[in-house]
Amino acid sequence: MVLAGGRSRRIGRPKAFLDVGGRMLIERVLDVVTDLFPETLLVTPDFAPFERFGLPLVADRHPGAGALGGACTGIAAAAHPQVLVVACDMPFLNPALLAHLAARARGHYAAIPRGPDGLHPLHAVYARRCAEVFGRAIAAGSFKFMDAIAGLDVVEVGEEELRRLDPALYSLFNANRPEDLERARAMDAESAGARERRAGEQD
Repeated sequence: MVLAGGRSRRIGRPKAFLDVGGRMLIERVLDVVTDLFPETLLVTPDFAPFERFGLPLVADRHPGAGALGGACTGIAAAAHPQVLVVACDMPFLNPALLAHLAARARGHYAAIPRGPDGLHPLHAVYARRCAEVFGRAIAAGSFKFMDAIAGLDVVEVGEEELRRLDPALYSLFNANRPEDLERARAMDAESAGARERRAGEQD
């Protein structure tokens, strides 16, 4: 499930369609998740810009509840017992890490990465039963992920475990501000340069 409903106030333009490395942010996200999972839902309040991708579009049932409302909506609409939740502004998703999170989440309410800056609930795998939990939190006026999952059986995937699959933790990066977007472009150029150097060494 890809959340594409943010207002992008800090960047001033819809983040999903900003360019990094010649691809829109949301294209980079979809390139990974549509290959990895059997179903991909886009949760957004505005269907028209996203119809081009040919994916199921889901209207946020909890406007005003932020990302938790979007996640609750998408998880409830999903057809499968586990749901990956990611934001549309994460240009460096790592397929191996996402598959690892899905495996770690089995039998639990969720598997959530804990990076150096804390938990990343918008790069996590949730059981469908979380929709009911999130819905209760929203009904009570609580819109924070950390409050909604408090007390649940959640697997925290720590930094050491994350770095075995994503050494630089690029996959947790998201572009919230103009300076983040510029950094993402620099990170992409650096990664492309590293790939070219490795290809040259192999030749």
